[in-house]
Amino acid sequence: MRTFAQILLWSLLVIMLAGCKDQINLEDTTLSLMVGIDLNEKNELLYYISSPVFSREAKEKSEQYGIRSSTIREARMGFDERVTGLTQPGKIQVLVMGKKLLAHPDWFRLLDVVFRDAKFSVNARMAVHDGPVNELFDFKPKDKPRLSIHVTKLIDTANSRNLTVKTRAQELHRQMFEKGMTASLTELKKEKRAVTVMGTALLKENGTYAGSIEPRDTILLQTLLHEKQGELSVTIPIKEPNDYKQISKDRISFFIKGVQKKVKTTYQNGRFHFDVHFKLRVSVSERMFPFNMEKDYKKMERMISDELQKDYMKLIKKCQEIGADPFGFGLYARAYEYKEYKKVEDDWTKAFSNATVEIKPEVSIKGNGVIR
Repeated sequence: MRTFAQILLWSLLVIMLAGCKDQINLEDTTLSLMVGIDLNEKNELLYYISSPVFSREAKEKSEQYGIRSSTIREARMGFDERVTGLTQPGKIQVLVMGKKLLAHPDWFRLLDVVFRDAKFSVNARMAVHDGPVNELFDFKPKDKPRLSIHVTKLIDTANSRNLTVKTRAQELHRQMFEKGMTASLTELKKEKRAVTVMGTALLKENGTYAGSIEPRDTILLQTLLHEKQGELSVTIPIKEPNDYKQISKDRISFFIKGVQKKVKTTYQNGRFHFDVHFKLRVSVSERMFPFNMEKDYKKMERMISDELQKDYMKLIKKCQEIGADPFGFGLYARAYEYKEYKKVEDDWTKAFSNATVEIKPEVSIKGNGVIR
């Protein structure tokens, strides 16, 4: 028994020593937390990194570099020539691409190294920047954390409120190869004094930039994708104000507490038909006009339902016009009308643009606050 205990002890010591063999001190590393890819005026590829600095002597707590290169792996060698420590790509939290880059259908090939690294593809959030990417990487806010951490938290916070999607590299890979839907990414913009989440960028079937939708429309997109995930707060107009000089508008705000979705898929007269029936449980959080909720709450439910239906249909129509299906209606077509879907799967967005989509929200008010 004593011999066995000694063998076990020595085995543990050997294992522990093996784990320390290739250790690297933080001071000797450059943790690339944010990476950017863009094109310049000559269509040359530009790569950027933002990394925290672990040095008491350094006044700046983060470092940003940009170089011209052909691939991400080649760019890493260029960064190693400039940065203090060894570049470590496995901790990348955000990968930002310029809108100009996404105008080229072969941009996706540049991410080959991303999908070969399991740590990279699981962690990295994918985003599009409206404007030159160097404007974002040159931003040094005095009232914010390090830029890479700030942008990461910004995306996560906006996504928790459903103001944008949070597409990680692994999920982008799935969306790009999924014929029944098109990809969507977070869209950012560097403004005068802040980085702003502009909403969601929509890509075409070939991966090029198709357009964007605002945060309010992203909330509707998220309900179509996930039903209920995170916080869903919506503000809608109910009617035009009678007095155009008044400062308060006729608006009502509510939290969506629960969503139940049913999609009926059919194929008739050479086109797909999707009937989406929503049941939404809502709680009123703000009402900017007088209304007898105790007496006419059913009327209010109909008014909210009608306004939401208009917003959903506008969003669907916009996506059909720009050639994008971020909702994944192609997945329903493949599941319930497989024979007809197989005929158009290689050009699904064209079939979706001709499809008929009907959204029927049914609102049920479950809460009105503590006031009448």
